[in-house]
Amino acid sequence: MMRRIWLAALLAAALPALSIAVEYPGAVFLMIFPDARTTALGGCGVALNDLDANAYYNPASIVAGPRAAATWTHMNNQIGHDPGMTYDDVGVACRHRERLGLAVNVAYSQSGTDKIWNWHGDVVGSYRPFDIAPSVSAAYRILPCLSAGVTAKAIYSFLYPDLVRKYYPFPEPLPTGHAFTVGFDGGVQYRVWSPLTLGASIENVGPRLRFDSTKSDRLPTLVRLGFALKPRIPGPVEVALVGDVWRDLVSPIDWWLGGDSTVMLWENLQRGLGLEVRIARMATLRLGYFEDIVDQQGGIIVPDPYGYPRHISLLRYLLEHHGKPTDIGLCWGVGLEYRGLKFDVGVDESVYDYATRNVRLQLSARL
Repeated sequence: MMRRIWLAALLAAALPALSIAVEYPGAVFLMIFPDARTTALGGCGVALNDLDANAYYNPASIVAGPRAAATWTHMNNQIGHDPGMTYDDVGVACRHRERLGLAVNVAYSQSGTDKIWNWHGDVVGSYRPFDIAPSVSAAYRILPCLSAGVTAKAIYSFLYPDLVRKYYPFPEPLPTGHAFTVGFDGGVQYRVWSPLTLGASIENVGPRLRFDSTKSDRLPTLVRLGFALKPRIPGPVEVALVGDVWRDLVSPIDWWLGGDSTVMLWENLQRGLGLEVRIARMATLRLGYFEDIVDQQGGIIVPDPYGYPRHISLLRYLLEHHGKPTDIGLCWGVGLEYRGLKFDVGVDESVYDYATRNVRLQLSARL
């Protein structure tokens, strides 16, 4: 009895941190992993300090980067689910006098061409929905072991043109098909000792994405914690172990996951774990594990009583009896580099239930 009281108190204390409003966020493209390397590592990067021009996970990381860096990632996003959807992220960064780092990034997502039909079934136009978020980041090394950074971004979402509203088949009017707002990120990285770095960040804090007086969306405000462990190994091999846990503060808690309240609380968080092996600073192999149980992505996949795939956390799988899993939410990737030029591939297609070729291709350069 006392154990249940303590678990209930723990859950009640955690509710404000897990959900500050019962609704779902908009501008979800801001939650897409932006590069091939971190995708292969299970979506982990808040404590990595060598992401070059990638300030998505933690703007504090760019102060530890090279003097200058540029990166571009392209993905045909979820081809089996939305055939025309693509995602691109491009960034440049520079470091000044060892203590100051600056970066500019642009994330762009589009979902293919849609057609507009009139009342007679004739095509009268077409349009391409898209989202774009240019951002500027700055980081400063406060102490040799501590850095902090901030990001400011502009967010624009285009859903449909006004012509769609003209042919809307219902009496109530559609909201405006485009919206604009701004958002801010902040983060810190602390090097506990040479091999171990801890990181924390908060992303997408800002006003609502307001289409008009009838519709607006909250930004997907994320809180992220993680570590990066890079033990020193003699010889040409370098190893990194990374892990992140995160949660958006907007989506409601999923009470229907069931089971022990501790397991339910754990499954309302997203998390990843990744291993990276770099050989002679030329070739890199990566393997990651990802869990998002609320959205039924990754984790341990077992059949439900009706034979359909069910995603559960590794914690639930170890505590309960579910039999042999049918799949596991693994991610993987490879990389090649030569004299500051790098090419990386990241794949997370096994995270999803539907057929897809979720492959990210990334080109990077550094001085």
